[in-house]
Amino acid sequence: MFIADDAFARDFYHQLTGKRNLMDVLEGHPLVAVDGRGGPSATVLSGSGAAPAQMSLARFHAPQTCGYAGLVTELVLAFPPGGTSGRSAPPSHVTVVAVLDALPFAGGAGAPRARPTTRDAMALVRRVADRAELATRGPTMGLLHPPTIDADQAADAGEIVPLRSEYAVGFRASYVRSTGESTSDTALITGVAVTDPDLRHLRWVVRPARLRLRGGMTRQTERSGVRYSLRGAVASAGGGALLLVDEIADVSARDSRATAVDAATRRVVAAQPLALRCP
Repeated sequence: MFIADDAFARDFYHQLTGKRNLMDVLEGHPLVAVDGRGGPSATVLSGSGAAPAQMSLARFHAPQTCGYAGLVTELVLAFPPGGTSGRSAPPSHVTVVAVLDALPFAGGAGAPRARPTTRDAMALVRRVADRAELATRGPTMGLLHPPTIDADQAADAGEIVPLRSEYAVGFRASYVRSTGESTSDTALITGVAVTDPDLRHLRWVVRPARLRLRGGMTRQTERSGVRYSLRGAVASAGGGALLLVDEIADVSARDSRATAVDAATRRVVAAQPLALRCP
């Protein structure tokens, strides 16, 4: 787990060591490792579910060493043997997020509801994207390409995650409006919703955004332009659902992050930077 935040790094180093001289210790060194045993527990969230974990090591990376201007804290977490953590612990090389400021809990991945067929999933993504086109302010536009089901595709794609009685739907859909014989406006509409198949009870977990495109990329003027990709769902400690959502920023890649969002409150409960490159 990585946390890109100077204040967190200094406070956490003080919590583990009792010292406040992290910047002095890092002077001339790319990183400093500290024994994390006895540190706080965490809940690691992934597509496999929620698994309690214990910190074993903390590594503090100096500014500019991870492709980030400030300090980066790396937490090495271990999953205790036995119990339910083995069934919900993430496999290797999977992006995860961790909840640090709450009691650890275990939970399954999503719900035992059957997934829709690919054809039905594509149709649902399209209906939700069309509803988002109506919900966002701007000129009426037409869908440029039918969306496929692919969480790794930057545009014209979406994903479906079954919940108990509804579906979570993420989408990145291109829309176009002709403005003349040889010119047109193109926009990407993206967001995350929870809905029934007929959209009778749709609610936005991530409110849809309309982003103007140039060459398939968000324009430089869209400073807050982010594409949303739905990666899974985890049963929360309170019995609700936490949606695992990647936020991909075109203009500033270092602002991209993986998040866990409470489906009921829309609150981001945990986040993990996606663009760090630490040694």
